[in-house]
Amino acid sequence: MNYLIKTFTSSLMFLLSFSVLSETCKFTRTSVPGETKYVEQHSIKTDRNGHAVRIFKTETTFKESRKNCDGLKAISSTTWGFSDYTFKNGKVSGYWTTTYEDGSTMYGTWQGTSQSPIDQSKNSINISTQIIAGGTGVYSKVSGYGISKGEFNPEKGYSKNELTLFFNKN
Repeated sequence: MNYLIKTFTSSLMFLLSFSVLSETCKFTRTSVPGETKYVEQHSIKTDRNGHAVRIFKTETTFKESRKNCDGLKAISSTTWGFSDYTFKNGKVSGYWTTTYEDGSTMYGTWQGTSQSPIDQSKNSINISTQIIAGGTGVYSKVSGYGISKGEFNPEKGYSKNELTLFFNKN
C-alpha cells in the first residue's frame, strides 16, 4: 500500500511540475501606423472583374514595444503574404518572423479574411489566425497560436494591427 501511495504522489508531483513548466503565455502587442512598411508588392489582375492576386512583404519596426511574458520586447517583424481578392475582399495568408531584443526569433504562418468598403480608397479590415511553427534562442521549442485584427491600405502604405499570441516553450 505504501508503494501505491508513493507512486501516486510521485506521479502527481510530476504532472504538477509539467503543468507549471508548460504554462501558456498570453501576450498582446500592437503595431501602430508608421511602424509597418510595405517593402515589396506585386499585384496581377485576372480576367474576372475586380479580381487580383497579390504577393507582398512588410517590415515592422516596433517603436513602443512592451515586454512579453519572458520579459522580452519584440524589435521587428517581417511578413510575407499572398492575397486572392475580388474588390479587395477575400483570402489572405502567409508567413511571419518576429525578432526579439535578445536576438531570439519566433516564426509561423497566418491566414485570414479581408473586407473592404465599396470605396476602394478607404482602409480595409483583416481578421486572421496564426500558428506558431517554431523559433530560435529562448523560443527554440515554442508552440502555440494567435489571433489578430487589423486595418490596412496597401496603396497608402497604411497598417495597424493587434495580435494576441498564446504560446509555451516546451
